[in-house]
Amino acid sequence: AEYLGLSNDIGSLKVGKLADLIVLDKNPLEDIKNSNSVKYTMVNGRLYDTETMNEIGNTIKKRSKFYWENNNYNQAFP
Repeated sequence: AEYLGLSNDIGSLKVGKLADLIVLDKNPLEDIKNSNSVKYTMVNGRLYDTETMNEIGNTIKKRSKFYWENNNYNQAFP
Protein backbone atom coordinates (compact mmCIF):
# COMPACT_ATOMS: atom_id res chain seq x y z
CA ALA A 1 0.00 0.00 0.00
CA GLU A 2 2.81 2.39 0.87
CA TYR A 3 4.68 1.63 -2.36
CA LEU A 4 1.52 2.35 -4.36
CA GLY A 5 0.87 5.57 -2.47
CA LEU A 6 -2.33 4.16 -0.98
CA SER A 7 -1.27 3.80 2.66
CA ASN A 8 -3.84 6.40 3.73
CA ASP A 9 -6.64 4.17 2.38
CA ILE A 10 -5.42 0.56 2.65
CA GLY A 11 -2.70 -1.56 4.20
CA SER A 12 -3.96 -1.85 7.78
CA LEU A 13 -7.20 -2.24 9.72
CA LYS A 14 -7.89 1.23 11.06
CA VAL A 15 -10.90 3.53 11.27
CA GLY A 16 -11.44 5.34 7.99
CA LYS A 17 -9.51 2.86 5.83
CA LEU A 18 -10.99 0.53 3.24
CA ALA A 19 -11.12 -3.13 4.26
CA ASP A 20 -11.21 -6.43 2.38
CA LEU A 21 -11.73 -9.37 4.72
CA ILE A 22 -13.83 -12.47 5.31
CA VAL A 23 -15.78 -13.80 8.30
CA LEU A 24 -15.75 -17.56 8.75
CA ASP A 25 -18.35 -19.82 10.43
CA LYS A 26 -15.73 -22.36 11.52
CA ASN A 27 -12.19 -22.21 12.84
CA PRO A 28 -9.56 -22.87 10.13
CA LEU A 29 -6.96 -23.51 12.84
CA GLU A 30 -8.90 -26.63 13.86
CA ASP A 31 -9.21 -27.90 10.28
CA ILE A 32 -7.87 -26.15 7.18
CA LYS A 33 -11.04 -27.21 5.30
CA ASN A 34 -12.91 -24.75 7.52
CA SER A 35 -11.39 -21.93 5.47
CA ASN A 36 -14.23 -22.66 3.01
CA SER A 37 -16.88 -21.69 5.58
CA VAL A 38 -17.10 -18.04 4.50
CA LYS A 39 -20.16 -16.33 6.02
CA TYR A 40 -19.51 -12.68 5.15
CA THR A 41 -17.16 -10.86 2.80
CA MET A 42 -16.09 -7.25 3.21
CA VAL A 43 -14.85 -5.40 0.12
CA ASN A 44 -13.75 -1.76 0.35
CA GLY A 45 -15.44 -1.53 3.73
CA ARG A 46 -18.81 -2.82 2.48
CA LEU A 47 -20.16 -6.00 4.06
CA TYR A 48 -21.80 -8.68 1.88
CA ASP A 49 -23.66 -11.90 2.68
CA THR A 50 -21.59 -14.54 0.89
CA GLU A 51 -24.55 -16.72 -0.13
CA THR A 52 -26.56 -13.95 -1.81
CA MET A 53 -23.88 -11.28 -2.31
CA ASN A 54 -26.45 -8.77 -1.05
CA GLU A 55 -24.87 -5.85 0.76
CA ILE A 56 -25.71 -5.87 4.46
CA GLY A 57 -24.96 -3.48 7.27
CA ASN A 58 -27.06 -0.51 8.31
CA THR A 59 -29.47 -1.31 5.49
CA ILE A 60 -29.86 -4.38 3.29
CA LYS A 61 -29.24 -3.71 -0.39
CA LYS A 62 -29.91 -6.41 -2.97
CA ARG A 63 -27.14 -6.77 -5.50
CA SER A 64 -27.53 -5.93 -9.15
CA LYS A 65 -27.41 -8.79 -11.63
CA PHE A 66 -23.96 -9.88 -12.70
CA TYR A 67 -23.40 -9.46 -16.44
CA TRP A 68 -23.69 -13.21 -17.07
CA GLU A 69 -27.11 -13.28 -15.41
CA ASN A 70 -28.57 -11.00 -18.07
CA ASN A 71 -30.36 -12.69 -20.98
CA ASN A 72 -28.03 -11.41 -23.71
CA TYR A 73 -24.70 -11.45 -21.86
CA ASN A 74 -22.98 -13.59 -24.48
CA GLN A 75 -23.72 -11.25 -27.37
CA ALA A 76 -20.69 -9.22 -28.36
CA PHE A 77 -22.85 -6.43 -29.76
CA PRO A 78 -26.42 -6.25 -28.41
